[in-house]
Amino acid sequence: MGGLQASQHAPQMGGQQQQQQQQQQQQQQRKTLFTPYLPQATLPALLGDGQLVSGVLRVNKKNRSDAYVSTQDGLLDADIFICGSKDRNRALEGDLVAVELLDVDEVWSQKREKEEKKKRKDITDTRSGSTAGTNQGGGNGDDNGTGEGGIRRRGSLRQRPTQKKNDDVEVEGQSLLLVEEEEINDEAKPLYAGHIVAVIERVPGQMFSGTLGLLRPSSQATKEKQEAERAARDGSMSRHHDSRAQEKPKIVWFKPTDKRVPLIAIPTEQAPRDFVEKHQDYADQIFVACIKRWPITSLHPFGTLVEKLGKMGDLKVETDALLRDNNFSSDEFAEAVLRSVNLQDWSIAKEDEVALAARRDFRNEKVFTLDLNGSEELGNGVHVKSLPDGKIEIGIHVPDVTHFVKPNSLLDREAKKRGTAVQLANRFCALLPPKVSGEVCSLTPNQDRLAVSVVFSANPLTGAVAEGDVWIGKSIVKSGGRLSLSQMDEAISGAAEFTHDAAEAKDIQLLNVLTEKFREARLGAGGEPIAPLRLLQQLDDENIPVKHNVFDTTSATELVEELMHKANAYVAQRLATALPDKALLRRHAAPNSRRLQTFVERMTALGYEFDPSSSGTLQNSLFRVEDADIRKGMETLLLKSMQRAKYFIAGKTAQHLWAHYSLNQPLYTHFTSPTRRYADVLVHRQLESVLEDKVEYNEDVENLVKTVEACNTKKDSAQNAQEQSVHIEACRAMDKKRQEVNGDLISEGIVLCVYESAFDVLIPEWGFEKRVHCDQLPLKKAEFRKEKRILELYWEKGVPSSAYVPEDERPKAGMSQRYSSAMVAARKAEEAEKAKKEREEATRKQTETGTMSTDDVDALFDDDEENASDNASDITEAMAGASLAERPTQSVPGSPTRSSAGAAGNLHRTRSDSKVPTADAPETRLTNKEKYLKLFTLREEGGDYIQDVTEMTRVPVILKTDLSKSPPCLTIRSLNPYAL
Repeated sequence: MGGLQASQHAPQMGGQQQQQQQQQQQQQQRKTLFTPYLPQATLPALLGDGQLVSGVLRVNKKNRSDAYVSTQDGLLDADIFICGSKDRNRALEGDLVAVELLDVDEVWSQKREKEEKKKRKDITDTRSGSTAGTNQGGGNGDDNGTGEGGIRRRGSLRQRPTQKKNDDVEVEGQSLLLVEEEEINDEAKPLYAGHIVAVIERVPGQMFSGTLGLLRPSSQATKEKQEAERAARDGSMSRHHDSRAQEKPKIVWFKPTDKRVPLIAIPTEQAPRDFVEKHQDYADQIFVACIKRWPITSLHPFGTLVEKLGKMGDLKVETDALLRDNNFSSDEFAEAVLRSVNLQDWSIAKEDEVALAARRDFRNEKVFTLDLNGSEELGNGVHVKSLPDGKIEIGIHVPDVTHFVKPNSLLDREAKKRGTAVQLANRFCALLPPKVSGEVCSLTPNQDRLAVSVVFSANPLTGAVAEGDVWIGKSIVKSGGRLSLSQMDEAISGAAEFTHDAAEAKDIQLLNVLTEKFREARLGAGGEPIAPLRLLQQLDDENIPVKHNVFDTTSATELVEELMHKANAYVAQRLATALPDKALLRRHAAPNSRRLQTFVERMTALGYEFDPSSSGTLQNSLFRVEDADIRKGMETLLLKSMQRAKYFIAGKTAQHLWAHYSLNQPLYTHFTSPTRRYADVLVHRQLESVLEDKVEYNEDVENLVKTVEACNTKKDSAQNAQEQSVHIEACRAMDKKRQEVNGDLISEGIVLCVYESAFDVLIPEWGFEKRVHCDQLPLKKAEFRKEKRILELYWEKGVPSSAYVPEDERPKAGMSQRYSSAMVAARKAEEAEKAKKEREEATRKQTETGTMSTDDVDALFDDDEENASDNASDITEAMAGASLAERPTQSVPGSPTRSSAGAAGNLHRTRSDSKVPTADAPETRLTNKEKYLKLFTLREEGGDYIQDVTEMTRVPVILKTDLSKSPPCLTIRSLNPYAL
C-alpha cells in the first residue's frame, strides 16, 4: 500500500478460516438492508424487452438521499429519480446501472413522509441546541425576543440545522460554480422514478481522498457529548471509559472528501501502526482509499487504504488528492510503457519513401506552430495564404499520432486507460509519454513532421467555404516557428513591436477577421458584436491554456478555438458520411426545456428579451446584453439548464440527437488534439480507414460504445479536476490578497437568484458563484416577495457582517458572560479603529483637496460616520431605486485603499492641484461607504432598516477563505449597508 506498507500489522494466518466462518455466520444473522443485485447474465434480455433501463448514476452533492439516472442514447426524455439509499442500492456516482421504473406518486409520497419526519427532528434539534444561548441572552422565548448579540428569526428567514450548515459550507465552498439539481416539489414532480437492481459497470480504478477516524463521525459526536457530561458530573474521566479506550477496534473509518461517497470501513491493520493510540495526530492527514465490497447486510462499504498523501493545505498534497478523486492515479509512466515507445532515433528519413510520397507536402508553406501553454507538446500548426482566385487558403495541421500509436499496443492500452491528459493550474498529466507527445508528435519548429491536415479556401468577404474547397488528408509539415497566444494578441492589436520569423502580423490579422466571420455564420449572428461565452465553450472542452478565471479569454484564444471548431466539423462530416454506423462523433444535448423556460421568463421580467428557439438565437440574445458582468451572470444561470457534451457512436444514437447545441453545429467531433485526448486517437484511426478506402474499419460497435463511454467519464473527470485546481489556486490567491490588505476582502457580485433565506451571487472578478445564507447575517428578519422575486433584508443597524456570529455558533451557557464581554471589547476596539481612520481620512482630505471648492469636497467625500444614526433616512432616500453601476466589478480591501477614479472626473482643477486625481491618474482612496453605498436599494420603515435584493443587480460581498479545509473553502457574506 505504498507508503503505508511498513506501518501495517501483518495479518495473523492462524485461525483465519475460523474467523471467516464466524463472519459468514454473523452476516447471515444480520438484517438485510439492501436488495441483492440481479445476475449479470439476465440483464441483456431484461434491458432488451424494456423491463429495465440502463444509465449513469448522478448523486446530488447537497443531499445524498437524492440521485438521478441519465439514460443512455436519450431513451427517456428526462432523468430517473432515485429516492434514498435503499433504492440507490449501493451504487456510486458515475456507475452504469440497471433501473426498474416505479410509480412516481408512490415514491414521491414516501419522500415527502421522510422529509416531514426529518424536518420535525431538525426543528427539535435546532431548538434544543439554541435554548441555552438564547436564555442567557435574556430572550423571553417569543418570536420578537432579542438577546445580547442574539437575533430571533422571523419572516421567510429559516435557520438551518448545524449539520446542514456545515455540509453547505463544504459543498458550496469547494467548487467554482454552484451545482443545483432541478427543483422537485409537488408542482414539479419527477417524470420518472425507479430503483437500482444491478450495477452493470463500476467506474474503473475509482479512488477517493479523505481523512481517517477512529469512530464513525456520529459515534464520535456522541462520545464527545458523553465525555463532556461525565467530566461535568465526575470532574474527570471514569475508569470505565479508560478501559474501553484500550479496546482495539477491528475497523477504522475513512471519511471521503466527496460528500456523495459514504463512509468506508477500513481494517485497522491497514492504518498506520500507531493510529489507534494517536488518531488525533492524523486528523489533518489526507489518505486515499478504494471500495472493495459492499454486502447487503452492511450500511457502509468495506475498503482498502491505498496511500497517505500528506498534510492538508499543502499544494502538492491537495493537487494529488483532487487527481485521485477524479480517478487519475499517477502522472508518471511505467518503465515498461516508456521502453515500448522505441523511437529514440526516429526521423522522417527512415520512413518508407512510397508512403511519404503519398502524403501532401506542406514544407514549403509558411506554417507556424500554436504554442498554447509554453510546453514542448506542440499539437497544432496553421498556415494561411492568398490564392490567385482571391480566396484565402487556411491549413490546420495535426500530428499523425496513429502512425506511432498502433492499436492494442502497450502504448495504446496505456493511453486508453488514461483517456485524456489533465491540464491543471499547477500541473500537467500527459496522455502519452514525452517521447511521443513532446518530440515525434510535436510540431517542433524546423523539424519535418508527419501530420493529418484539414485545408479549405474561404471567401475573404463573407467567410463562406464552398463544398468542394475542403481537403482532408495525410501530410508532411515543417513549422517555421512557434507563436504564443500573447504574441498573436500583439499581432491582432497591431502592436508595433510584433515581429516573428514564421508569421507576419497581417496574416494573423487576416485569420482573426476570417474566424470572426466563421463565428458569425456558425451562430447566425445578426450584426451584433459577438461576446465570448466562455462557460458555454467549456461545455465541450476544458480551458487550454488553464485560466485562473473561467471567464477570461483573449482574441487569440477565440481565433484558435474557431479554427479548431472548423477542422473538427469538417472531419465529422467526412466520418458521418463514410462510416454512418461507427463514426465517433460528439454531441451536446439541447437545454432542459423546463429550466430554459424558467430562465427566459425571469430574464423577461427583468426587461431582457431572449429568444430560445435555437442555440443561435439564444446566444444572440446574450450578445445584446451590453454589461459584460450581467451577461456573465446570465450565462452562469443558462449553464444550469445544460449538460456537458458527450462522445457517441453514430449507429447507436438517433440522428435527431447528433447536433452539438452550444457550438450550434449539426455534426461535430474531436480531431485536433490526439496527443491530449484518446477519443481523437480513435477519430484519427477512423479517418485513416476512410482516407485509404481499401482499409476496412472493422472495429466492433459494442467495443466502440464501451470505449466511448470510458472517454466520456475521463473527459468529465479531467474537466472537474481542472475546475477544482483553479478553485484551490484562487482560494490561495484570495487569502494572500486578504493578508496584504490586512482586512476584509470585498468584491462586487451580481445577484443571480433570490430565495426565501438566501441569494446566489456571481463574483466576475474571480469567476466564482457562491450563495449568501441569510442566517449568517445580522438580520432581524427577511421577507421574500415571490411575485416580484425580491428578498427584503431587515438589518441590525451598526453590526458588521464580518464580525457577526450566528446565535447557534456562539459559546453556550457558562461561556456566555465571557463571550458578551469579548463582544463588547471587540466592538469598542472596532469603533476606536474606525474613529482613527476617520481622523486620518479627514487629514488626508485637507491635504489633498488643494484649491477644490467646499462643494466639490462634499460631493466626493459625503460621509458623516459620527452622525450615521441620524442620517439613515437620508441614505435610504438617496439610494432608493439605485440602478446598476455599469463598470467592471473589482475586489477591494475593507480598509480605505485605492479604488475607482471615475468619481473625480468632474473636479475643478488648476495647475497647483497636483494631488487631485484625474481620470487616468492613480485611483482615489475611498471609504467602503463611498465605494459601495450606491449599489444598495435601501429604505426605512417603522424603525426597520431594509435592503431590497433583486436579481441581476450588484451587491458588495465579503470573501472568506478557509485553507484549513481540504480542499479549501470559500464563503461569502453580504455587506451590511447600515454598518458602513
